[in-house]
Amino acid sequence: MPRHLVFHTASLRGGGAERVFALMANAMAARGHRVTLFTWNAEGPNAALLDEAVGLVSLDLPLRGEGYGKPATLRAIARSAAFFRTAKADAVFSAPEFANLTMALALLLSGSGARFFPTYHASDTLQSDDFGAKVAIALSRSVLRRAHKAVAVSTGIARDLAARGLPRERIEVIHNPLPPQRPSGRKYDWQLDLAALGSGPVIATAGRLVPVKDHMTLLEAFAQLRNIRPARLVIFGEGPLEGELRRRVETLGLSDSVLMPGYVNDPAACYAPADLFVLTSRSEGFGNVLIEAMAAGVPVVSTDAPHGPREILADGAFGRLVPVGDADALAAGMAAALDEAPDRTRLRARADDFSIEKIADRYEALLS
Repeated sequence: MPRHLVFHTASLRGGGAERVFALMANAMAARGHRVTLFTWNAEGPNAALLDEAVGLVSLDLPLRGEGYGKPATLRAIARSAAFFRTAKADAVFSAPEFANLTMALALLLSGSGARFFPTYHASDTLQSDDFGAKVAIALSRSVLRRAHKAVAVSTGIARDLAARGLPRERIEVIHNPLPPQRPSGRKYDWQLDLAALGSGPVIATAGRLVPVKDHMTLLEAFAQLRNIRPARLVIFGEGPLEGELRRRVETLGLSDSVLMPGYVNDPAACYAPADLFVLTSRSEGFGNVLIEAMAAGVPVVSTDAPHGPREILADGAFGRLVPVGDADALAAGMAAALDEAPDRTRLRARADDFSIEKIADRYEALLS
């Protein structure tokens, strides 16, 4: 039976949770559900991913850096409650952590009887200094009391939620989906810039330029690798650490072999030139980019960050796992991976385990 489903993220910037919800909104609309993506600010590259069948509702609040500020957040909760009073939603999905808290409050204020599915994408093992994140974790029991079920994107996050006191039977582990592989055929200036760096295998990474992604360790490891062999590194992403990372590239003498093109909303183009994909996160609830790389037939090396990479790579069966923050181990892992002939068919088959149709089946089952 078709339902009215609401997916909420605080913005549509280039984060993993935001991209997942855009994809899931499309998938559920394609199955005949009435779907609304509700956000406080619809600016950002993920808005372009939405199909016409998905309704987009934005409060058009101005972003201040990575958030909205306390007064604006309180006003947004009140406006969100007003939205839910008229939306008549059957189910509400929210992410990430702080959005789960604000939606729980908005649903309570609205009196809505919608089933609530807060979705958790980040590991509790990495403590955040962000005020909003601390508040969200401290009040997580209130969120979980309102939830019909909590959705964890990895088994490790499910363990974190159980440690907070949520009964395991009220936690559903649903991995993030593999985005449809749609080569655009578009040509980019960064492709010419990459060719201008010369020869050598291409190592790629993608993610927000923020501390948790630990691009600094990647640069240290790449500098070691460049001491023994030619190679090129492409860092896709944008974020507050961009200036600091560019300065570190210069300090390490890597300006002739490192490219930082910014955020590129065309995964197929990003993975096409890569001989190896590397993820260096200190914490990773899932790790969408790993399955995207494998779907493109690109071998991967990842830190053994809690929790997603080990699950995706099946304890190292589908890619190398190295300790978090260990530049020496990462350099050795990259060198070894580049020396091996990749089994691209096997990598693609593993990525298919996370196809959007299989993940949509799991989401739809929650509505029963």
